[in-house]
Amino acid sequence: MEDRLFERDWQFLLDTVYRVNSIKDVDLFEKEALECLMVLMPCTQGTFFIPAEEDDRIVYKRPCVVGEKALFMDEFCTGAYERDPYFFGFGRFPETRTFRDSDFLPEEYRMNTPLYKEIYEPQGIHYALRSYLVHNQKIVGNISLFNSKDSGDFSDKSVLLLSQLAPHFALKLGDLLETERAAARQAKNIGAFFDLVHRQWHLTPREWEIASSLFTGESDQEIANRLCISLSTLKKHIYNIYKKIDVNNRTQLYASINSLLEKTI
Repeated sequence: MEDRLFERDWQFLLDTVYRVNSIKDVDLFEKEALECLMVLMPCTQGTFFIPAEEDDRIVYKRPCVVGEKALFMDEFCTGAYERDPYFFGFGRFPETRTFRDSDFLPEEYRMNTPLYKEIYEPQGIHYALRSYLVHNQKIVGNISLFNSKDSGDFSDKSVLLLSQLAPHFALKLGDLLETERAAARQAKNIGAFFDLVHRQWHLTPREWEIASSLFTGESDQEIANRLCISLSTLKKHIYNIYKKIDVNNRTQLYASINSLLEKTI
C-alpha cells in the first residue's frame, strides 16, 4: 500500500523528533526540520515561515529555504498575497493541519490566481504539501514543500509522514518561541531598569555592575576576582556607589535597589 509506513520510516520519524527536540534556537529548528523532511520526501524546494499578524493581515517572518533557491521572497513575506484566492478554503486552523493544495483547490483555479502566476509558476513550482503548525490554538509556523509539475503531486505517504511529524514540530516551535519572547521581555525589563538607575542615581555601567553584584550577595573578594580589579579599587567604586545612592551599607543598598526594581515590574 502506498500510504503504508515501514519500520525504516518509523525509525526515521523517531530520529527526526529526537533531533529537533534537542535544538534550542528557532532558526536552527526551521533548518533542521526542513532538511529532515526532504530526506523523507525529496522535493524541489522546502520553506519554513513564522507567521505574524500586522495591520490585520498575516505576514511571514524568518523565512528558511532548503533545496532550490526561492525567488520573490520579499514580495511574498510582506503579506501581499495573504488574501489571494489561492488561499481561500485554507481557513484558520484550530489545530495543526497537513494537506496538499490539490486536496483543497482545483488545479485550473489554482493556476489562475495571482500567487500562482507571479510567485510559483516563474519558479517552476506547481504542487505543494503544507503543514500549518498550531500551538495553544495559534498558528506559530508554516511548512511548505514544493514540486514541479513534471515531478508530480505529493503521495498519500508523504502526507502521512508530515502529518505524523507536524504536531511534534508545532509543540517544539511553540515552546521555542515562548522562551524567546520571555528572554526578550526580560532583556527589555533589564534595559528599562538600568535606564531608571542611570536617571535616578547616575551610576556608570561599571558602578551598576558592582552594585548589582552587591545586591545579589557576592562578596567583595568574589566581585574583585571576577572583574579582575584590586580590593582597594573595588572599595573606591563602592564608596562612590553608596554616595550616589545615599546609603551607608549593603542592607540599605539592597532596600534602595529593591524599591526601584518594584517600579519596573
